[in-house]
Amino acid sequence: MLTTFFCIASAAGALAASVQIRDQFDSSAYAAKDVVERDFAIIGGGAAGTYAAISLADQNKTFTLVEISDRLGGHTRTFQDPATGASVDFGVQIHLDTPIVRDFFARLRTPLANAQLSDFGMPKYYDFAKQVALTNYTRGSIQADYVAELDKYPYVQDLVDLPNPPPADLLLTWPEFVKKHNLSSGSAEGGLSWPATPGDPLDTTALAILNDGNHIELNEFGGAALHSANHDNSQIYVNALAELKPHVFLRSSIIAARRGSTRQCGVQLVANTPSGKKLIKAKQLIIAMPPVLDNVKYFGLDQQEQAILSKLSGKHYYGGVVNNTGLKEGIAYTNVGVDRPYHVASLPGVVEIAPSASPGYLFYWYNTNQAQTQAEIEGAARSTIKWLQTQTNAQALEPKFVDFQDYSPFHLSPPTKDIANGWYTKMKGLQGHRNTWYISSLFVVGSTQVWNSTHTLLPDIINAAKS
Repeated sequence: MLTTFFCIASAAGALAASVQIRDQFDSSAYAAKDVVERDFAIIGGGAAGTYAAISLADQNKTFTLVEISDRLGGHTRTFQDPATGASVDFGVQIHLDTPIVRDFFARLRTPLANAQLSDFGMPKYYDFAKQVALTNYTRGSIQADYVAELDKYPYVQDLVDLPNPPPADLLLTWPEFVKKHNLSSGSAEGGLSWPATPGDPLDTTALAILNDGNHIELNEFGGAALHSANHDNSQIYVNALAELKPHVFLRSSIIAARRGSTRQCGVQLVANTPSGKKLIKAKQLIIAMPPVLDNVKYFGLDQQEQAILSKLSGKHYYGGVVNNTGLKEGIAYTNVGVDRPYHVASLPGVVEIAPSASPGYLFYWYNTNQAQTQAEIEGAARSTIKWLQTQTNAQALEPKFVDFQDYSPFHLSPPTKDIANGWYTKMKGLQGHRNTWYISSLFVVGSTQVWNSTHTLLPDIINAAKS
């Protein structure tokens, strides 16, 4: 039996005054099979949560993982057509060729292959909003001056080490930063060309641009990229679930929590699952989902946590898969702004419609400042495809939308004024507070970096469970 758990003197003690609250944390109120005692409770089964679970399993640590969806993998999303055998990655596309990536894929019995930029099609540029083809346009690419600026701030790759206060130049918008440092037009455009950058780049800080377009991203786009050899980046998560299934609650969420102020107190969680409520008792809590308030409101936040996490938000970003478009194979139909600075596309709109490894199937991403419905997004994508058909002399087919994913909240960050006031330092200070740890994409962007940062933090998390 684990030594636990809730201490009356904890910060959540006020909640214990309620009989109803007290009862739901009482083990005797549950059948024995519905009380789960583990070393660790992991909330969220995306890149970070799955990596943590596999790592803990390999070290013979006990854990349970709670995931709100019906799958593991988070932003890694693959459409599978059982009728045709088509496989389309329309979330995470590539990983950096590093030992941690190769080891994780090998651990989960998934072969890798080198990825080439040509795999994603030859770019052709259009202003989807104004319906203009930019036939003579070529997007600028990163130059040495961009790299020189990036090298001034080695900590932008992982914001856990962002100085407090951060350099004022990093909090300028990208256009302001470009002007101040006289960056070349290629670097100015290239810094805004990462296809999965959400929001309006013209309003985005240099910190966010450099955090996204860091050396890992540059190396991936420079040829050091890997992807699943069978064009199914989700296979590692399918294999992970097959192995971890006895320890995973899918389609489940936390509806109440008690978290102690000392290691001896541990944590208690009430999970709503398809088979009823479960009481989870653990020594340490690992939050591997976006810790925005809507996600953590049932965790009994204290004033310090509330003050920090209430500042955090993400942007709206979506993706989908479509076939029967009539569009030419091998072309990446890319949205740009015909008359906006650096040819940045206007919002809302389709970012790109790109070819996949399965002929006839294309994937698209959609960027917007305001939440939109699947019907609205697919309607906009349909209109864009219909217009592209007229521009490319394609057959006027009716597009068929076969998969969709909401990636929101995407690229989490606090307001710029809070970054200036040391938000990232304060967030780092929450690690281990009330037996709770935060992994995922708070400080980094991309699965490669998420795995690396999780690997770095796990020894501290494991040590905290030793009471």
